[in-house]
Amino acid sequence: MANKQHYRHFLSNPVAKPPCRMLNANMYGFFVDANTDKMQGYIDDTLNTLSTTVTSFRVLGHYCLLTFTDIEKISSLTPPFSEQGWMQETDIIIWLPVAEIEHQAGENDINHLYWYPAFIAVNNIYALINGREVWGYNKYLCDYEMPSNMADLSRFSLSLQCFKHFSPDTKLSHHQLLSISQAPAAKDENLLDNIEEFGNKVARLFRGDPIGIDFSLIKQLLNGFIHPQMDQILFKQFPDGEADKAVHQAVVHSPSEIKKIHAFKLLRNNFQLDVKQLASFPLFDMFGIALGLQEVHIPFYINMDFDQLGATQLLPK
Repeated sequence: MANKQHYRHFLSNPVAKPPCRMLNANMYGFFVDANTDKMQGYIDDTLNTLSTTVTSFRVLGHYCLLTFTDIEKISSLTPPFSEQGWMQETDIIIWLPVAEIEHQAGENDINHLYWYPAFIAVNNIYALINGREVWGYNKYLCDYEMPSNMADLSRFSLSLQCFKHFSPDTKLSHHQLLSISQAPAAKDENLLDNIEEFGNKVARLFRGDPIGIDFSLIKQLLNGFIHPQMDQILFKQFPDGEADKAVHQAVVHSPSEIKKIHAFKLLRNNFQLDVKQLASFPLFDMFGIALGLQEVHIPFYINMDFDQLGATQLLPK
């Protein structure tokens, strides 16, 4: 739209301006087996609804990333919102690795690699409203469990107020969607606090991807979590009053600028993920994540400070 109206920050409106400073973010990450076709279907239903003859998006490989992140302090860096206060936020996110493909003269070239936070649950309403309104994060309120420190990694869980089954008689209630527990280690492991080794390990997971992305590009994508910038891509939309048409729809890009790494550690690989079937959040149908108990890959921990920058529109151009 050529002549956009100024957004109204009226009294009581909780929407603040980015960028936001995130301090002491404790992230636990787990790579999870998924299904390429189902993840691609999710991307086709979101990002690729705005694809063109020149640009489209493809999922990489058959893994997604599940993270639990406790952020101690978040505040806007833009006055006057920077003077209003700060909040704690916990995010539980399922990330899809995505390639932006450029179609030119019969060739399909990789233009950029992104992380797509396709599902995200948070613990406070302020985070939910700002995330959805400003950036387009697909956020939902949740209850959760996660370790308060590295000494006790016994349990992670995510529960949401939702529908377990769809029927006219089903009442909205709280249900657990997933949990992660730590089993006794089968053997000693050579655990390295080495960021380069982390990038190598994860890049090997994605080798053999049908798009033909080489090892160095995958390392670049994964190292973005712990080097200066992690590129996020999002699908932002708002419905009309009948929830039929979109009054706004865009593919946007928001970088996370890593300011400082306080700690990084590869964790012992003895975690099990347990996924439940919920009609509101059918993870198997969405991403091909299997129901029930399953192994995870390359669990890791990182503590960092980062800035979440504002979102810029990629499509439509």
